[in-house]
Amino acid sequence: MRIQLRSMAAIVRKDVAIFLRRPISIVVAVAPPLILLLVLFISAGAVGRNPVALVVEKQRPQAQRFASVLEASDAFRVVTANPGDADRMLANLEVAAVITIPSDFDDRLAAGMPDPVTIRINNLNLDFTNDLRRSLPAAITSFYAGQGGGAVGVRVDESDLRSADISLMQFELVPNLVLLLLVTGTVNCGMATALEFESQTIKELLLAPIPRSTVIAGKLLAGWIVALLVAAVILLIGAATGLLRPQGWYWVSTLVVVPLIALASAGIGAAVGLLAKRTVAVAPIAINLSIWLFFLSGGIAVAAFLPEWLQNVARLTPTYYGVHALQMSVFYGSADLLSRDVGVLFATAAFGVAIGAVALRKRTTG
Repeated sequence: MRIQLRSMAAIVRKDVAIFLRRPISIVVAVAPPLILLLVLFISAGAVGRNPVALVVEKQRPQAQRFASVLEASDAFRVVTANPGDADRMLANLEVAAVITIPSDFDDRLAAGMPDPVTIRINNLNLDFTNDLRRSLPAAITSFYAGQGGGAVGVRVDESDLRSADISLMQFELVPNLVLLLLVTGTVNCGMATALEFESQTIKELLLAPIPRSTVIAGKLLAGWIVALLVAAVILLIGAATGLLRPQGWYWVSTLVVVPLIALASAGIGAAVGLLAKRTVAVAPIAINLSIWLFFLSGGIAVAAFLPEWLQNVARLTPTYYGVHALQMSVFYGSADLLSRDVGVLFATAAFGVAIGAVALRKRTTG
């Protein structure tokens, strides 16, 4: 038993050292999640608060108060402009719309007449067009809600399902963490396995006086450890910045889910490496597989809001459950469906290890 443990540890040390000494391995593993994160960061800046030009034709008290409501709204990024500049900005795609508060706004409000606040929208695409169409009436509602003794009394009674508001960018960090685990585990374990064939060191493993199970366990354990090391760095950075910081015992659920995903990715990586037998072929297979799983798990959109047929496909994807479990633990302090998610991930990890072990055993005995 001692010889087997020492042999397993030697395999782990060698594979981890090779990964750390090969910058290309680190770049290949880390680049896809970072590139996607950059794309999502840029995309997040283009949605949410739409840029609008605000034209106040006459600076009077009620008009100024309504302008303040628009400026404080979470839906708009307001730039105050005169009519000419507003037209230019709309034509040049510097703003998505022009909102005009007319000069007789205060007079009409005092007389109880409808207030003709106008909005000109560049309806370039339906996504931000609908946002603008919904946001201006919501701002008008907020304005009337603050009117003391007015003819129209409006009060918004909001009840949130979740305990905290999460920004789009922050929300996307969890799928990216899962993608990082997938890419790191599959690429590292796949390359380490394929390298054994390229360098012919597979013969040494075959001739070594140790059971094949020791070789299999060492290769899988090395891939798992590398994925966990990368995940640990991300979680520490996330905890330090507050972007990914579970509260209380939800650290436990987080530290259960992450290793299960990493273990499954290592098993799949071993199978990919044995299938490819060449390190240059491992990365394309592993990265493409990981990215598909990333998208189906809700990487760029909430999976529950996707078309029904795509939701059904997503439910067959193990990472769908991993992303859900991590989002509940990291952001909302919730154990909602945790047992289901952990059960699916445990089965997936067992399956990943099994296919990796079967593939390794077949190749090392053939």
